[in-house]
Amino acid sequence: MEIQNIQKLIGLGGADAWILVDYENHNPALLRFLGQKMLTRKIFMVIPASGRPYLITHSIDTVYLSDEETLSRFDLKVYKTWQEMLALERALFASYQTVMMDVSEAGLLPRVSLADYGSVAFVKELGIKVIPSADLLQEMTCVMDEKGLQSQIEACKTCLKIKDEAFALIAKRIRERGVSDEYEIQQFIARRFDEEGMVYDEAPLVAIGPNASNPHYTPTKDQFSKIKEGDLVLIDMWAKFAAPGSIYADITWMGYVGTSVPQKYVDRFNLAKAARDGAIEFLRRELPLRPVQAYEVDDVARKIITDGGYGEYFVHRLGHSIYSDDSPHGPGANLDNFESHDTRILLDGTSFSDEPGIYTPEFGVRTETDLHIKGKELLVVGGLQEAIIPILSLD
Repeated sequence: MEIQNIQKLIGLGGADAWILVDYENHNPALLRFLGQKMLTRKIFMVIPASGRPYLITHSIDTVYLSDEETLSRFDLKVYKTWQEMLALERALFASYQTVMMDVSEAGLLPRVSLADYGSVAFVKELGIKVIPSADLLQEMTCVMDEKGLQSQIEACKTCLKIKDEAFALIAKRIRERGVSDEYEIQQFIARRFDEEGMVYDEAPLVAIGPNASNPHYTPTKDQFSKIKEGDLVLIDMWAKFAAPGSIYADITWMGYVGTSVPQKYVDRFNLAKAARDGAIEFLRRELPLRPVQAYEVDDVARKIITDGGYGEYFVHRLGHSIYSDDSPHGPGANLDNFESHDTRILLDGTSFSDEPGIYTPEFGVRTETDLHIKGKELLVVGGLQEAIIPILSLD
């Protein structure tokens, strides 16, 4: 994003400047501007709402900040001692009344809580009001272009195809030998990802009944359960294509090893599906009308499950940001008013999962799709499971 656009957003956010703090290349937003340089001392990047941006940097690091590109964007304000650094802050920030910093309310959003306590406290001691930069960080780090969206759509299509193959393999194994197992199906999915040119951080989750009550259960070669007739099966899978900038697909589907699904499973899944669809309906109604904060969507889905009598068993947020990170958990807003109170706005050009679950000791259910906002309209890109798959009815 161009600095001029960032300055406009800073002004619209009611701030005089955005102050980024870093030490040894830990702040990804700062790295987007400076690149991976050998910076070994504390540095501030300050982007005022108007005027020229600047870096408060130690003299030793100026050798890496004197390249033509950096100097075309930033002035260097150089210190040698810590006293000089604090004096520069006092002088340069003197005209600011309100600044954005990389903080979150009560530290609830670790992904955006990048500024250290002491730096923030010092700015406040100068009589400056500090407000979160969370939505600005979103604009910089998780808004995708059309190419990114198409990569996610294709990744979802491929995952949905592999999901069908996985359930069909379970049916085949049960018919041939009366049993399969979680690890076999997990490894089959992983091999298919490899064959399709997809990458992922961890192997997919395949879990039967009680194992599915643990949202992050995963089988290993040494610990897994058999899959046999009468088992409820949950498959959670996520992957993206290997090309740089590709966006993750992240989906969860459920099947039952039989020709018809028992009513207890149908009823529980239908409640989770109602929560998933309630979130979608809310977003389709509200997005064209106003900015929607992420936590609001969690509230909608959680109320549906709570009203259905299972609120205590919905033990995680409704959904997470999706982008091109190493994992499917992106840097943007999460649909969350449970683990955190995510007040970030759901922005055009961003994607996130919608994955309500109900996890009782007897068995767990979850349904998960991926959503994307385009032109204030909601796109469902990850497919919608309408009913548990009767696996032994598959050809």
